[in-house]
Amino acid sequence: MKRITLFLFMLLPLALTSCEVHLANRTYDVPWWLIVIPEAIFIVLVTYIMGRVIASEKYACPLCGKTFYPKTWAVIFSFHMGDQRALRCPHCGKKDMCSPSYDQ
Repeated sequence: MKRITLFLFMLLPLALTSCEVHLANRTYDVPWWLIVIPEAIFIVLVTYIMGRVIASEKYACPLCGKTFYPKTWAVIFSFHMGDQRALRCPHCGKKDMCSPSYDQ
C-alpha cells in the first residue's frame, strides 16, 4: 500500500498541463515539464538522503537481540511507526518491528 501511495504521490505533478505565471503585468505560460522534472528530482534526492541518514543508525532485532545496519532501500520502503521500522534481520531472517539501538 505504501508503494502505491508513493507512486501516486510522485505522479501527481503529471496532472499539471500548464501553469500561468504573472510577472510584471505580463502573463507567461509555463509548460508542465518545467515544473515536474525539478520536482521529481527534488523528491528522489530528498528521499534518498533521508534513507541514507536513517540507514546509518544501528537497529536491534527484537527476536534474536543482535544489532545490524539496514540497507538504504530497505529503510526507504519499510513500514514505520515512530522510530521503529519493519526490517528483516540479516542474522535470523525474520521481519519484525526493529528499534534503533542506542548502546555504545
